[in-house]
Amino acid sequence: MAATARREWPKHQLRFALGGTQTESSLRKRTAVGTGQDDFQLFEETVTEKTAELFYARGRYDYKFSKRFVVFGGMDWMRNRFAGIDSRFLMAVGAGNTWSDRDDLKFNTNYGVTYTFEEDVVSNPFLNANFPGLRFSYDLWWQITKTTEFASVLITDWNLDNTNDIRVDFLNELPITIVGQLKFKPALQVFWRNDPALAEVDLTAPDGTPTDSKVVVPLEELDTLFTISLVWQR
Repeated sequence: MAATARREWPKHQLRFALGGTQTESSLRKRTAVGTGQDDFQLFEETVTEKTAELFYARGRYDYKFSKRFVVFGGMDWMRNRFAGIDSRFLMAVGAGNTWSDRDDLKFNTNYGVTYTFEEDVVSNPFLNANFPGLRFSYDLWWQITKTTEFASVLITDWNLDNTNDIRVDFLNELPITIVGQLKFKPALQVFWRNDPALAEVDLTAPDGTPTDSKVVVPLEELDTLFTISLVWQR
């Protein structure tokens, strides 16, 4: 689920976007109880677990000094608990350049300073939850054919309080027009973080006995999300 809105004036532009993705997987567990091949009873249990959950909301205001140069201010919010982020709110101000604004090719780059308020699922007592940062991003749109487009958005953030913390959000989409304004859109989104958030894992003794304790470990640096959607574009 996603929605975007844009309003433009000669020198001003407002953009809003919000969306979310949630995925569940079902695992069937089969157990045989009995004395042997000729004497057993089969039991089946299906467990459904959430395997991905991502929600976001963004807003941005641009002021155009010229066709090639803008200044902007914006805010982002995101929740990705499987990446260890319960809530991340980011404010950004900066400038950008438009390198191409043709009917079939649009490309711009942006550079800004940010301030982030982050709440992790598992808090790291050695790191600050609020921190300044730097951001670089680009936004590319290409009309490949009359019915096929390509869109690519790259956002990189550098935490100036913890310089090991570099975050990358890389989204690539391939909208294909089916009929009229209805489009089929496969998309691949990649999240990379050099210093990932933490997760709690149950601790088991060497003999396999549960200890009722947990240990803290870092999550994976790289996450990928592949989606397929139908889009109605006005």
